[in-house]
Amino acid sequence: MFFTGKRTDADKIKEELVILIDENTEVIYKVVFYSKPEVQSIMNRVFEEWERNNRQGRPIDYATEEELQLLYKIAKDILKKKPAELWAEYWRESMRT
Repeated sequence: MFFTGKRTDADKIKEELVILIDENTEVIYKVVFYSKPEVQSIMNRVFEEWERNNRQGRPIDYATEEELQLLYKIAKDILKKKPAELWAEYWRESMRT
């Protein structure tokens, strides 16, 4: 992506989210992050906006700063846990539904 001038906090959050979740080699972090209802709601909205804009840029580019901050908080909270702990929680939760 082409940036003019200095990067904004939103740009920094986007890049950090990509590193923390999308580029993470531990699959469980992606699974847990993208299964959160709040994340799903935001992602649905940004993908719709991205589609309306002929797929210009990346879907995350259409998130508001407030949405980015929420996504970042969720990602940081997930990454506080070890993968084995997340897998155990994920499987326990999936057994309830």
